[in-house]
Amino acid sequence: MNDDTEQQKKLAKLAAKIISDRQLLGKLTDKVYELMKEDLQQQKERIKN
Repeated sequence: MNDDTEQQKKLAKLAAKIISDRQLLGKLTDKVYELMKEDLQQQKERIKN
């Protein structure tokens, strides 16, 4: 098995775990939201300069 296939399997397993656990899903959602907010802020700062 190549590295990509192994990574995909690990990612799929993690995704299944997160989807089945409300608390983990909430943590992931919050983290994605924070990262998106930070990215938007950085984009705004780049546009100003």
